[in-house]
Amino acid sequence: MTVINETENGILFRCSNCNKIHFEYKNLNINFNDKEFKSFSAYFKKLDGQYWEKLNKNNPYKRKIIVPLGDKTVNFLLNNNELIEVKRLISKPLLCNFKMVKQFSFSICEN
Repeated sequence: MTVINETENGILFRCSNCNKIHFEYKNLNINFNDKEFKSFSAYFKKLDGQYWEKLNKNNPYKRKIIVPLGDKTVNFLLNNNELIEVKRLISKPLLCNFKMVKQFSFSICEN
């Protein structure tokens, strides 16, 4: 496993067995191939949390930023602070050249 990035509530890593990128945030886990992850991260980077919180202020959900996943029967619900953390979590792979450095029996991404 190669950890790409980590925050207080999440981790992003590439599995050495299946070569998928695994996104874990709180109790949500999504597994991506490279193309799917690129699309997912591009979508999230464009989200304006304050806009969606204002637009959805009267909906019954505690978290006002609603991101449909898959066939839209499952939604990822966030508040603006959580959205900011998810953006931090998914942003690092685009800044990293994936040059791997071997240390302590696990690989890290060298910045």
